[in-house]
Amino acid sequence: MSATQRAQQDAADQHYQLLLSEVQQAPEPRRLASLRQAYTKTSAYRPYSMVERALSSLMFEAIAKKDWQQCLSHTTKLLAEQFISLNGHYGAMVCQFESGNTEQGEYHQEVLDGLMAAIWQSGDGKTPETAFFCTSTTELYTFINLHGFNAKAQALVWHQEQPFDLMTIVNPRDEHEFNWYFNISAQMARGIVE
Repeated sequence: MSATQRAQQDAADQHYQLLLSEVQQAPEPRRLASLRQAYTKTSAYRPYSMVERALSSLMFEAIAKKDWQQCLSHTTKLLAEQFISLNGHYGAMVCQFESGNTEQGEYHQEVLDGLMAAIWQSGDGKTPETAFFCTSTTELYTFINLHGFNAKAQALVWHQEQPFDLMTIVNPRDEHEFNWYFNISAQMARGIVE
């Protein structure tokens, strides 16, 4: 990495940290949208890392066992690794509420709602031009699941030289199928980073 690239990376990391401190004080969707975009430019951004998936799996196991302290331990690690994790805030919300920590549960619910709103602010998912901006495959699937839908199929498509995941989605309540497009350009630009 050249000195110029290192300086740009350091500036991106500092910008993200500044936004993060603002979001931690006031997690509203506009700020969270900026934070999501900024995160994809940081040195910490690893869209293909298995850490979020592994910690999410452990968190959901703890929820199933009603082991709220273990759940909180996993969500703390997950959110330290990736603050914008939908799974992390969902799990933290559930486990804080179940532990009787209403104020913390409400905070994570506010962040989760804000992150979901930030994704909706990026588009409506109906076309490549109005695709949802997505930071990782885990985020994509969690976004679908949190709406109560199931992903039936996933296809990589290119439109105007940009990559998109075209998701075929099923509403289990009435078996209605529809498609959502997700802009995965940030993931593809970063690639697999060790």
